[in-house]
Amino acid sequence: MKTKAILLSTVILLLASCGLAPLPASTKAAAATEEPTSTPTRVPATARPMASPAPTSARSALFAEVENAVEARPSPADEYTPASVGLTILTGGAARTGDDGRARLDLSPDATILRLAPNTIFTLSELEENEDGPFTILKLFIGRIYIILSGGELQVETPSGLASVRGSMMGVSYDPKTGAMTATCLEGHCSLRSRDHSIDLVAGQAADILDGILAREPRVITDGELLDWFEFTPELDGLLDRLPNLRDRLDNLPKLPRPRPRR
Repeated sequence: MKTKAILLSTVILLLASCGLAPLPASTKAAAATEEPTSTPTRVPATARPMASPAPTSARSALFAEVENAVEARPSPADEYTPASVGLTILTGGAARTGDDGRARLDLSPDATILRLAPNTIFTLSELEENEDGPFTILKLFIGRIYIILSGGELQVETPSGLASVRGSMMGVSYDPKTGAMTATCLEGHCSLRSRDHSIDLVAGQAADILDGILAREPRVITDGELLDWFEFTPELDGLLDRLPNLRDRLDNLPKLPRPRPRR
């Protein structure tokens, strides 16, 4: 006992010399028996971390040019009214052009350009911002729409198929009477998909869905389709350097008069 007391005294003196004090017995007991303030949840080995909520998209479409008969429905709850420059369309909104109507919409903040030809109706189904960039879905009910994409991915959906473009230029037309759908790829990589299969397109190629059947191979864009691009998309005049594969054909196309948009 005497030896144990001497050892204990020695330990206490060593702790004191190091600036440490022995833990009181009452504190030791409390530390051993204290329960956590919250019960941890057991995570099964196969469980995955819960995904963070997707951020609310701040993207929208704004009318930059309007010519002749053009109407818009800014949101699903609105009625169609005459469109004007500066009008904004949100997700679920729509626009339509008359026999002589044309319009340009700018998607913000990514600056993608949408060009509407006459007799076109479409709905802005999705305007999202993903990790890979902007993601947009349009529903085309009739007519033609031309896209100059500045980033991300854009899809055009019709009852006949789905056309998509990534970081480039694509035109889509749809005729609800016949179900005919055509995608023209002016730059970059595009695709056209039907219920059965899909086909990839590169600059200067096009593909059709006729009678519900998607062509097995892409075809070359016709001169008429190129003329339509320049007629309805005047921005191409300043983007010719992005179309080297079509330079020879473009030089031989007739020059078209440019209509003046109402700003």
